[in-house]
Amino acid sequence: MSDALTIDDFGPLPVRRPASVPELGELVREAAAAGQGLYPVGGRTTLGLGLPPIKPGFAVDTRGLGRVVDYPARDMTVTVQAGMTVAALQEILAKEGQRLPVDVTNPDRATLGGAVAVNASGPRRLGHGTLRDYLIGISFVTDDGVEVKAGGRVVKNVAGYDLMKLHVGALGTLGVVTQLTLKVFPRPEDQGFLAFGVNAAAVGPTLDRLHTSASRPVAVELLNGIAAKSVASAAGVKLPEFDEWVILAGFEQKATTVSWQVATLKDELKAAPVRDLTEFRGPACDPIWAALVGLQSGSRFTFKANVLPSRVATVAAEAAAVGGPVHAHALSGIVFGHATADDFPAEKAAGALARVSPAASAGSGNVVVTACPPGWKKTLPVWGTVRAERDVMRTVKSTLDPRNIFNPGRLFGDL
Repeated sequence: MSDALTIDDFGPLPVRRPASVPELGELVREAAAAGQGLYPVGGRTTLGLGLPPIKPGFAVDTRGLGRVVDYPARDMTVTVQAGMTVAALQEILAKEGQRLPVDVTNPDRATLGGAVAVNASGPRRLGHGTLRDYLIGISFVTDDGVEVKAGGRVVKNVAGYDLMKLHVGALGTLGVVTQLTLKVFPRPEDQGFLAFGVNAAAVGPTLDRLHTSASRPVAVELLNGIAAKSVASAAGVKLPEFDEWVILAGFEQKATTVSWQVATLKDELKAAPVRDLTEFRGPACDPIWAALVGLQSGSRFTFKANVLPSRVATVAAEAAAVGGPVHAHALSGIVFGHATADDFPAEKAAGALARVSPAASAGSGNVVVTACPPGWKKTLPVWGTVRAERDVMRTVKSTLDPRNIFNPGRLFGDL
């Protein structure tokens, strides 16, 4: 089966669908011999991330590589091919009372290889980390069409150079990931959320209080009124009034632990300037988690600020001035701003970045654009401020892919 797709209006790129790793290796060698680019794609949920391609070639749909290789459940590890969707893996793990505790948007479409390529994470990253923290083994096809393995099947594996971690967040520019070995964890016995409203002046002090809380939530989400209304609607729940800011603290553990954590945080917040404190427990939390994860996708324009947690309140306030939904993984230092209107212009996007970037960089942070119309990428700083580590990344790319086969242009623009 063959069709075509475009990436940031570049193309059309014919789509090839290998059914095995040897077939994939042949496609890599074909691209290399023709001097073409090879563009790995999975569920196509993050094709808008990065810069446009610069080299003709073809796309490789990895979803034909989607089987379980090994699942010793008692060892709490699983080895799967990278074309498997996140939802399919979670369904397999659920049968053994386990899960991969990483939030990925559109999990029914997103592949594990794609999630690794962007180092996917979401609200739970405060308590559980990012996908990078669960990866203990990887296989990938190199620029000469050979499959290479790094890491292993055990949690403690420190031998050799860490090729495995280089692929995390590399946007598929160093090779085509074919197989992953991941740590997994038991599903929590219970879960809970505390939601409450705060005014703008109280956001910073309240987040500081949560940072020192004895309750240790796995997620602390800050939402402006627009984002809170969206979550309430998607989850079918009543949240505090949407006039200013809403904070949600999420817990997952044994039932007795969650009960203690919720009660502890309630007690700690008695002296805090919060209002409309609302508690959710058990299955009622599932749609809230899903709605929070869903906030990260579907907008015309999205920027992501990576800042010190102490700067979140300031950066979120600047982001809210843009006029769209704003939400933050508050104690992880991640702030998202969105524009959802179809008529939102490029000039306003540039103005939003000009407003937010100084607030972020004041705390050694950075702002990147994770979604926007392709034409805007000619002028917007998609990857934010250029830093010294960019030179190191370019050297790695040139070393592992000297012929610039994999996703050319997507990370650096000229490589």
